[in-house]
Amino acid sequence: MAIQRRHFRIPVSRRGLITRNHTTTLCEHVDITEEGLHFSSDLLLSKDETVRIECQLDADCIIQCELVITHAEPPRFGGRMTHLLPEHQQQLAMCIQRLITFSMVGL
Repeated sequence: MAIQRRHFRIPVSRRGLITRNHTTTLCEHVDITEEGLHFSSDLLLSKDETVRIECQLDADCIIQCELVITHAEPPRFGGRMTHLLPEHQQQLAMCIQRLITFSMVGL
């Protein structure tokens, strides 16, 4: 039986930066969880490659981490966050909670 996902993806549609070796370019973050994200980029990436990501989730929340690519179908990619500072992990969790709360307003 396949492993089931533990988190729901939260759509974010935010611009960010992706760095591989000494090349940095813009990317578009499509959705995010507390453990990973999906994004689009013109940078050609391969599965199991590690890159650096910077994402401004909202006006008060910028996170930086390493991302191991787990899904590569250019220009769309997905990955698992690694080397995320504890304070960035906490900011990410709070931002996701705010997005969930905001999306439920009016239900």
